[in-house]
Amino acid sequence: MGETSDLPLAVDLDGTLILTDMSRVTIRRVVLPRPWLLPKLLWLEITGRRAAWKRELGRRLKFNPAELTYHEPFLAWLEEQKESGREIILCTASERCVAEKIADHVGLFDDVMASDGVVNLRMEAKGKALAERYGKGNFAYAGNSSHDLKTWPYAGEVIVVNARQSTINALGDRPTLVFD
Repeated sequence: MGETSDLPLAVDLDGTLILTDMSRVTIRRVVLPRPWLLPKLLWLEITGRRAAWKRELGRRLKFNPAELTYHEPFLAWLEEQKESGREIILCTASERCVAEKIADHVGLFDDVMASDGVVNLRMEAKGKALAERYGKGNFAYAGNSSHDLKTWPYAGEVIVVNARQSTINALGDRPTLVFD
C-alpha cells in the first residue's frame, strides 16, 4: 500500500474507529428495556424515516464513550495524522448527538458529520455529502464495511480499517492503506 496524503480525512465510526456498532448498543440500552417504542420505530423505518428514529433513540441513549472498544492501532495512526496537521472529520451514519459525544471523548476531530434526524448519512449519501463539502476526490475516507463501497467512489484516498476480505477485494487496487 502507498503513502497517505494530506487530504482532509473523513473517518467512519462503527467498525472503523470503534469495534462495535452504535445501533446495536442503542438497541440493547434503549429499545430492549422499552419494548413499547418498537411500533413507532417500525413505523418510522417502514415510512423511510430511519434518520428520525436514529435521532429519537440517540437522544435517549446514555453511554460513556470511554467504555467503547476503539481500534487502537488505527487510533494511534489518527493521532499521528492530527499531529502532522491533517484535518480529521468523524463522518458517520450514527446520530449526531452520539457521534459528537464520541468525538469529544477522542479529542482528534475537527468536525462531525452525522445523521441529523432528516438525513441518514450512510452509503452514497455520505459520499455525496463529503463531495459537496470538499469536492469529489478531494478527501480521504476511512471505512470498513460493504456499505462504504458506496462512499469510497467519491474519495480521492481509500483507507480500509478492520474490513472483511470481500470488502477489500471489491476495492481492487484502490486502497491506499489497510488496517487489520
